[in-house]
Amino acid sequence: MLYIREAKKNDYDKIISLMKNELGYPVLDESEAIKRLDCFRRSSDWATFIALINNEIVGFIGIMKAITYTVEGYYSQIMALVVSGTARRKGVGSALVQKVEEWSLSHGITNIGVNCNLKRLDSHEFYETLGYTKRSYSFIKFLE
Repeated sequence: MLYIREAKKNDYDKIISLMKNELGYPVLDESEAIKRLDCFRRSSDWATFIALINNEIVGFIGIMKAITYTVEGYYSQIMALVVSGTARRKGVGSALVQKVEEWSLSHGITNIGVNCNLKRLDSHEFYETLGYTKRSYSFIKFLE
């Protein structure tokens, strides 16, 4: 049975493992990831939810509440979503997105954004199936 709950400190190792092994960040600095997860957990503007099947963590999603120059009030931004390979196509991702949509509405937020890597075509289709609209491109530059 699928169960979604807010992440706790003792979930960090599995969350980090999912980021490293499933999301594609194999050289993620674990101590820095723990610091960030702690920061998110202490902030009312962030939330991290985990998905469990048979008491095993099979996915997580992170959401941030923010303001912007162009949207009235607050909006939410999905910052990370990953489901283990063994649990994909079983409704886990959809349940996690539904949870952050509920979280957003409970905070008076009706706009949610998400960025997807251009090469993650399955993710694009996933979000479109859930009613998300492709509106823009995201650009990044790494400064030295």
